[in-house]
Amino acid sequence: MFSNTRVIFENLSPPRRTVASWFSNGRYRRLPPAIAFSTALWCGTPACGEIVDWLYEVEVTAESRTGANQRGAARSALREMLMRMTGLKNVPMSQPIVDALNAPELYYVQYRFVQDGNDADQRLQVSFEPQAIQDLVAEASLPIWSADRPRVLAWLAIREDGPIRVLDSGSDHPLADSLRQRSRQRGVPLRLPLMDLEDRELISPPAVWDGFAYTLDAASRRYGAEVVLVGRAARIADDEWRTDWELWIDNEPRAFSYSVEDVEAGAAQAMDEVADELMQRLAVFGRDATAIEIAVRGAGSIGRYADLMRYLSNLEYIERVHLTAAGQETLTLRVVTRTTAERLAELLSKDGAFRRLPAIPGLRDPNRGDVIEDASTAPLMLLWSGKS
Repeated sequence: MFSNTRVIFENLSPPRRTVASWFSNGRYRRLPPAIAFSTALWCGTPACGEIVDWLYEVEVTAESRTGANQRGAARSALREMLMRMTGLKNVPMSQPIVDALNAPELYYVQYRFVQDGNDADQRLQVSFEPQAIQDLVAEASLPIWSADRPRVLAWLAIREDGPIRVLDSGSDHPLADSLRQRSRQRGVPLRLPLMDLEDRELISPPAVWDGFAYTLDAASRRYGAEVVLVGRAARIADDEWRTDWELWIDNEPRAFSYSVEDVEAGAAQAMDEVADELMQRLAVFGRDATAIEIAVRGAGSIGRYADLMRYLSNLEYIERVHLTAAGQETLTLRVVTRTTAERLAELLSKDGAFRRLPAIPGLRDPNRGDVIEDASTAPLMLLWSGKS
């Protein structure tokens, strides 16, 4: 999960909340899974994301291992953790956040110092406790962004002193490194293409540079990305770069450009644009938790019911979920969340695990048994498709 580095010092801190308490109030929580979900299908919209298994693992620079420097590094790590969880580039310094930053040790379960080879710089790696972070975000009335996030594929073309070239997944060019670093800080799963024989048969550096949509679409399908970022960087002076970007979400392009002193700054700003856009589309902004009743079909077997409850309980924007009634084909669930029923339906449908079913007037409500006269008054009805 972390980079292959030499461990200097490791410590386990008492967790703020015990494992047993994760089951309290009828809600089951999980630590980030070790294996991210993936798919080989092109989704076209942010609907088939992956669980960001490193979301709660943060690494920051540490000047030393002294108490004051360690706490300062832990405070920086908590800031980054909150940026990832809320999707906000600048987290408001409300009183709960200020109190948390003054006692960051209450929110993590493990830390360790690491150092690369002969590199004198050392870093602090911090493992945060998911429920503690989610409780803090709720207490501070901040938005919450689920760990199930769209995959972003970045095509990066660069023109320096030679011909145009496309950066691949193994590139250590500052443009690629900066984009990766900022995507990690913002909690966005990012990958670059392999640029192997299969890619080269479909696409050329000039095609990436010119942004031929059809060619890029065909070449992107193998990576199963929901979001495509196309970047073009050119040095126009000794101390100036021009970076042009196109962001494709829901088959809609959005373009932005930056003139910067170094190419790393252009990459970081571009990733901020990506993260801000995804956060606006997928984060939950509600303040007060409310109970929403939903009717779910497609979970009739024990196995599918277990998968359904596990899946819903693992979504950060759902605080609790209870089974309230079970019919022959339909389950009635009460979901406690900080969003509206419409927003909940939108998020669950975007995720690809559910498909919304229409409520048809004149039919019998499968939950209550009475006849639905007005479709607008019917409970939210969903078909459970599953998530693997």
